[in-house]
Amino acid sequence: MYLDKLTLNNFRSFAESEIPLCKDLTLLVGENNGGKSNAIDAIRLLTAPLGGRREIYCEPTDIRFGSTERKFELTATFAELSPAQQGRMISAATDAAISGCVFGLQYDETTGRFPIRPALWAGHQRGNPEPGCHEMVRHVYLPPLRDAKRALASGNPTRIYALLNHFLEGGDPEDLAKSLRRGVEAEILGKVGEAVEVGLSALTAGVRRQAASLGFASDEKLIDIARDLRFKLADHGIEPEDLRYSGHGYANLLYMATIAVELEKVNDADLTLFLVEEPEAHLHPQLQAAVLSFLDEQAEKSRKPREGHQGPAGELQVIVATHSPNLSAWVESKKLVFFRSFLPVPVEGSTGDAGEEPQPLAGVPAEMMPEIEPNPVMPVDRPRRVTRCIPLAVLALDPVERRKVDRYLDVTKSAFLFGGRVLLVEGIAEALLLPVIAKKIVLKDDAEKLRLFRSAVFVPIDGVDFQPYTKLLLSPFNEVRIADRLVVLTDGDGGEVAEGAVKPGAARKRDLEALAAGLGATELLEVVINDYSLETELVRADNAAVLKGVYLQLHPRSGDKWNAAVAQAGAAQAVAIQKLFETTRKGDFAQLLAEEINKGAAFTVPGYLKTAIEALVK
Repeated sequence: MYLDKLTLNNFRSFAESEIPLCKDLTLLVGENNGGKSNAIDAIRLLTAPLGGRREIYCEPTDIRFGSTERKFELTATFAELSPAQQGRMISAATDAAISGCVFGLQYDETTGRFPIRPALWAGHQRGNPEPGCHEMVRHVYLPPLRDAKRALASGNPTRIYALLNHFLEGGDPEDLAKSLRRGVEAEILGKVGEAVEVGLSALTAGVRRQAASLGFASDEKLIDIARDLRFKLADHGIEPEDLRYSGHGYANLLYMATIAVELEKVNDADLTLFLVEEPEAHLHPQLQAAVLSFLDEQAEKSRKPREGHQGPAGELQVIVATHSPNLSAWVESKKLVFFRSFLPVPVEGSTGDAGEEPQPLAGVPAEMMPEIEPNPVMPVDRPRRVTRCIPLAVLALDPVERRKVDRYLDVTKSAFLFGGRVLLVEGIAEALLLPVIAKKIVLKDDAEKLRLFRSAVFVPIDGVDFQPYTKLLLSPFNEVRIADRLVVLTDGDGGEVAEGAVKPGAARKRDLEALAAGLGATELLEVVINDYSLETELVRADNAAVLKGVYLQLHPRSGDKWNAAVAQAGAAQAVAIQKLFETTRKGDFAQLLAEEINKGAAFTVPGYLKTAIEALVK
C-alpha cells in the first residue's frame, strides 16, 4: 500500500492540483515559495501522526489567499492494497474490487456552523470511515532544520520528551519520573541552604519566620526532567561533549536520528508516510548523500516480507521536499516532482462559488477539530499566484533520452531544475567565459539585467545533443514548464562543410526550434549559433592578440603555429584554429582568458555571445 496521489483544491497556493507520488521515495523539487511545504502540510492534515501528538490543524488561512470560495478540500488516494488491507479499508474503497482506497478532508466556512470542524470522509461514496480505518495511515514529520542545536538544547524538551515517551511502552510516566529525579545529598547544597537560612531568618523573624533549603523539585514531572536532559555528541570513539561544541551539520543529523527512532513504531500502522523538509541544511554533499541513502533504505526495508508477521503491514513511504541539486541528482528523474508558482492570466468576473449549497459531511476525530472562529473578511477574488506540479515521470522522454538526462544529472549535480532561466552550452569553456563577459562588458551598466543573468542556471552538456534537455525543460504539464526561458548556445561547425550544405549548427537550430514549436514553447526558446566554433569566433572578433597571449601561457613554444593558423582566412582559418585546440585543455584556456577580461584587457565580444547573453535576460 502506498500514497499514489494527493489532490488539493483551494488550499493555500493550490487552486486545483493533483500530485502523483512514488511507492518508495519521492522528491519534491523547485523554487522557493513553489508550494512544496504546502503539499507536505496537506499530508500532515490528512493523516494522523505516528506518535499521536498533532502539531498542525486546519485554519482559515489555509483557504487559498484571496478566494471567495471559503472552503478547501484535500484528498489522498492509495493504491496496491494487500488482501488484509482491503479488508481493513473496505469503508474507504475506491471501487467494488477494493483496488485502492481514498480519504478526504474538507474545511468549509459556508456551512453556517461554528466553530468550524473539518470533515473527514472516505471511499468513493464519501461516507464515514470505519472506526480505526483512517488511523492505519500515519505520518512522521521531520521539519526543516534551521538550528538543531537549539531544538535539542536544554530547556527545549520536545524531542527528548518524545523519546522518553516512545520507550515507556505502556509504563507509567510518573514511575519513570520518580526513577529519574535528582537527589539532594550533595554537601554543597546543604552549605548554600544554611547560608541563605541565616539571612532569611533575620528578615522574617519578626513576622512569620521562614526556613529554606536548596534542592530539586520533589514532584518533578517527566517533562520537567526532559527539559534538563541534554544530548552530547562527538566523533566515534571519543567521549561525547556538550552539543554546543559540535557543528550545525552533525547536530542536524543527530536531530534526524531522534526523529528516525519514531520509525520503530511503523508496525503499528499499515502505512507510515515519512515527511522530510530540506534535509540538506548545513550538510556537505557527501552527508546529503548519506541522508538520502538512509531514507531510501528505510523505505526499502519496510517492504521486505516478515516471516510469520500478523497485523498491520508496517510499510514506509518517504516524501522529501528539497532545494538541493545534489539530492535531486541522486534519484532517477521518475521520482522527481517539480513545483513552481506562477501568475495565471486574469479571467474576467468572479470565480467564487460561495453561494453553492454546502454538502454536509461526516465528522472527524476530536484531535482534528480545534475551535476556530470564522474569517470575517471575504476578499474579492482576483488573480494570484498558484502552484502547479510537473511529475517528471509523465514527460514524453523516450527511454534513451531519459537515461541520458538521469546520467547527466547524476554526474553533474546540475541545478537546472531550480532555475527559471536556463542556458545550455556545449562545453565548459562557454560556461566559464560568459559570466565574466556579461559582468565586465555586456551588462556592466544594467544592474537589474545582471542580477537576472546571475540567477540563471548554466548547463554545459559536454556535447551537442541538446534535444533531451530541451524537451525536459520546455514540455508543458498542467499549464507550466520547468523553464521560463531557455537559451541554447551552439557552434555552427561550418569549417569543413561543403559549399551550399547545411551547417551542423544550423541543422541543430532548425530541429530544436521545431521541437519547441511542437511543445508550444516557441517564444521561450532562443537558439544562438555562430559560423564556426568559440575559439575561431573570438579570433574573428579582433581578439587575436589577447588570445595569443593566453595560448602561449599553455604552449610557450607554439607562437609560430598560432601565427600560421590565424593568418589564414575563412573556413581554412577555422579548421586551422580548431586543430590548435585539439591539444589544448579548453577549460584551462577559458579560465586564463576570463582572468584577462576580468583584469580589463582589451576584448571585443563576438556578436553571437552578446545575443545569447541578452536573450537570457529578455
